[in-house]
Amino acid sequence: MGTWIKETGTAFYLMEGGYYLSKISKYPSQNNPNEQVVNISGMKSWFARADFPGGMTISTQEDAPEPLPKPEAIAPSPAPQPEPIKVPTPPAPVAPKRINTNGLLLIKSFEGLRLNAYRDAVGIWTIGYGTTRGVKPGMRISEAEAEKFLQEDLTRFEQAIHEALSVSINDNQFSSLVSFTYNIGSGAFRSSTLLRLLNQGEDVRSVGAQFLRWDKAGGKVLAGLTRRRNAERSLFLGENFRSFLSA
Repeated sequence: MGTWIKETGTAFYLMEGGYYLSKISKYPSQNNPNEQVVNISGMKSWFARADFPGGMTISTQEDAPEPLPKPEAIAPSPAPQPEPIKVPTPPAPVAPKRINTNGLLLIKSFEGLRLNAYRDAVGIWTIGYGTTRGVKPGMRISEAEAEKFLQEDLTRFEQAIHEALSVSINDNQFSSLVSFTYNIGSGAFRSSTLLRLLNQGEDVRSVGAQFLRWDKAGGKVLAGLTRRRNAERSLFLGENFRSFLSA
């Protein structure tokens, strides 16, 4: 019998013969108590096996018992036996990257705080720190609501970046991408040359130069976007981005 994946309310399991060979736990999201976070990079070793899993089951029963680990094989005789092959233990779950203080400063500096709904440079209704979802004419919010909307937007864009990246990057690089994606949208980021070059392992300065191409709105170059792209590029390269924050 081959292996398969089983999901329960607390973990994902690599199963074989009714027992699990490996386990990846779920843990609560820091931003949404109704969501859980899973480090799926631990599953890479599962699919590197000769008998990689070809199916998956999902437990829908609440309080269902969790699978048990596969017991060690017992030698049928006292004769010396070869060492059993041990399944590599997946790395401990690592919390996904979040935007750092540099990236947050960059976003707030360029987006500004507006508590009354307004149309942005291309006519989209906007409020708070650049929030566009669910904004209607005449809408007014508090500073606390603006901060809440910002965190919800950041979580969404951070997740989009995690899903699109296939390489490791540092905190400043990740934060610059969050600011960039916050401004241009997840779809534009996923189809960008910047992401393609980054995932191909191109030179960091070649990737950084791609930020500067995104300085237009409605077909026109905007000075504010030019400064923002330079700030994001500088943060991505680990350079001084603060000089671009003031007009």
